[in-house]
Amino acid sequence: MGLDRRVRILDRHVLKETAIATGAATGAFVFVMVAGNVLQQVAEALASGRVNAAQGLELIVLLFPGVIPYALPMGVLTGVLIAFGRMSSQHEITAMKASGLGLMRIARPALLFALGLAAMAAWLNLEIAPRANTEYRRLLVGSVKENPTSLITPGELNRQFKGLVIRAGSREGDVLKDFWLWRVDDRGKLIQSIQAAEARLDRVDKPDGEVFLRVTLKDAKMESRAGGEIDSFSKPASFASAGNTTMEFPATNLFNSSGSYEKKLRWLTTSELFSAMGSGWRLSPNASLAEIEQSKMEARKQFMAHLASAFSIFSLALLAVPLAMRVGRSETFVNAAIALGISLSYYILSSAAAWVKQPAFRPDILVWIPNLIVIGIAVRLIGRVERH
Repeated sequence: MGLDRRVRILDRHVLKETAIATGAATGAFVFVMVAGNVLQQVAEALASGRVNAAQGLELIVLLFPGVIPYALPMGVLTGVLIAFGRMSSQHEITAMKASGLGLMRIARPALLFALGLAAMAAWLNLEIAPRANTEYRRLLVGSVKENPTSLITPGELNRQFKGLVIRAGSREGDVLKDFWLWRVDDRGKLIQSIQAAEARLDRVDKPDGEVFLRVTLKDAKMESRAGGEIDSFSKPASFASAGNTTMEFPATNLFNSSGSYEKKLRWLTTSELFSAMGSGWRLSPNASLAEIEQSKMEARKQFMAHLASAFSIFSLALLAVPLAMRVGRSETFVNAAIALGISLSYYILSSAAAWVKQPAFRPDILVWIPNLIVIGIAVRLIGRVERH
């Protein structure tokens, strides 16, 4: 068997060991991160009725593009530590070195694998995750503009529509069962009480730009009192019933605010970040030159932070190779604990760099310092390992 063929077999072995360990570790970190969001946000949205089951599943899927770039650095670090720790403890690395291969040549498949994942993470950070995060927030706040029924939580009073108090006993799809609606005046006095077996809520856009809430009732009974005198017997109440009827109420303010969200700088795509770098981000009309420069720098810092975060996959993998040689442990738990400690230290350094706001201190460059520190430590450890 020729030397080149033996080297290719070793490369495939190193790549396979690294890929399997990295995949398992990354999957575990992704599961923990996604599960936390599902329990905290998605489950609450489903329970409150703001989203249906299909939308809840879509929310879970939309979590992955934003979570994967955060999980990959820890996953790759853990995977490389596990793979090279096992190969070191079983003397496979020693055998490879005896055949004339240096440590960096042995680690080349793992480092190229990490570099490819870094490129993928940069793409996710700059293109896919911003779009997924934006859509996630849009769905999470509830599709009020398209389906006002999503605002109503069965068994609870809803006062979000001005002048109305709404309650429903249950909901089946877009149909509210055992529906109650109370109209009140500006003083909060009850002027009308409506009970219906079923009701549907719809948004109606008028030609003049006004937006109304349309309530379609089935088997409705209404009691009205003029002037909000429901608590007085001085004036008789009027009663009415209808098999099917429709009522409309002004709701422009609610529909203009509900279901909206504030888009964050980290949710901008590459083109949007470049635009913000050139003209600023969410500046007031009378913004000063200092505020404009600050806004531009924040956009540049965010762009660089995305790239630095992705590159950390490679830098942490580079550190893990000599670290695994020095630790020489095959136990998954021990390597995972080491990886967690290193990752926490890295993220603390990254957060500290991100706290810098003044453009004069170039925070867009400072976000790269954690990577430079990691690479510096890795190079020093590699030199020590190669000498022994």
